[in-house]
Amino acid sequence: MFASASGGILADMRRIPTLVLAAAVGLSAAALAASAQTAAPGFSDVADDHPRKADIDYAVARGWFQGYEDGTFKPDRIVTAADIAALAGRVFGEVSEEGVIRFDMALFMQHGNQALTSPVPATVTPPAFSDFPPEEGNEIHERVFGAVGYAAARGWFLGYPDGTFRPERVISAAQIANVAGRAFAGGASRAEMAAFVRHGNQAVVAHEASLAWDRVEAAGEAAQAAWNNVCEDHAGFLNSNAVLQLIAAGHTAEIAAEDAVADAWRADVTFWETLADRSEAENEALAKAKAAAAAWDKAAADERRLLETWSGDLGTEAGRAAAAEAGWAARASEEAAWDAVRGAAKAAQTAENRAEKEVRDAWNEAADKSEAAYAIWSSFPPLTDLAAACQTWVDAWIAWDEWASAMSVANDALADIA
Repeated sequence: MFASASGGILADMRRIPTLVLAAAVGLSAAALAASAQTAAPGFSDVADDHPRKADIDYAVARGWFQGYEDGTFKPDRIVTAADIAALAGRVFGEVSEEGVIRFDMALFMQHGNQALTSPVPATVTPPAFSDFPPEEGNEIHERVFGAVGYAAARGWFLGYPDGTFRPERVISAAQIANVAGRAFAGGASRAEMAAFVRHGNQAVVAHEASLAWDRVEAAGEAAQAAWNNVCEDHAGFLNSNAVLQLIAAGHTAEIAAEDAVADAWRADVTFWETLADRSEAENEALAKAKAAAAAWDKAAADERRLLETWSGDLGTEAGRAAAAEAGWAARASEEAAWDAVRGAAKAAQTAENRAEKEVRDAWNEAADKSEAAYAIWSSFPPLTDLAAACQTWVDAWIAWDEWASAMSVANDALADIA
């Protein structure tokens, strides 16, 4: 599990622009989705009960490995450090010229390696970095610090002369290959490398999904602040240009929040598509996440249409009627979006039943919060009675914040199901 949206240095890191989802691990989101649906060929020397079959299928389906002309994979064949560096180049081959940030690479290396071996022994002390210090008692921060400390303790990453790690610094594809070469100086079997790239890839994609849910929280807070401004001065509703401008600002902020939710569900879709051996429940979670993304796209589109009506003449009966009609359409689509959230959260909750208890608990909490939020948003009063609506707005955006926070934590746990 990775860090959620809490403060400290992680909050600062999350303001750093990262590569688009999945591009950080060598594929665009579209390419990743497409490759995830490409069945890997069967190999005569990789039986269905081979301990690394899922890893091998995953890596082959994405083009990171190829079989041999005789129909074998040769899972026990040792590849050299130079070969591994070339493999890293393929895995990260579609990354933009900017490369990836050092933290994402550390995360990739940590989870890839932990699929093969034990964690760093307790007797090994990771080097300290002035720009990425541990915070005692901050469990969330410690998880993130662990990825950097793990890679540094293994000698894969070095700090800078000034004592910093610079987790946000971008490293090139060539440097990525060098890191991989150092990590496997003695070589490794093809099956082991397939496991390494699979688990490293899923860890980074899951982390990117969690970042997307953090953006949902931030957008929700902005929308809440905008609507609070409306509620503080609504006495002149429909008669005051200032109030109308505030309402327009509230809708604009709400559109941004709904767009953020749609993007976050798409990030979840990308993660579910990274699973090489999805169960029926996981396929259901994937389908529901796609439906939720589409529902929030529609909600944002209807909210945009509503906003357009506010630029018309609200002093006429026709103008007010158009605004009212658009308002009810936006509310209906928003209710449908929250209903889709309930379905997606429940599907993910079901898919997580095979995972560890803390992972199940995280998704149970997210499902509960989605139910609570839906109950408020689905009973929203019309904005024509702004005084009555304002109290509901307060409760609704609190519910939004609690739900988004729970979804961020639950998404942190996604990688643990792999």
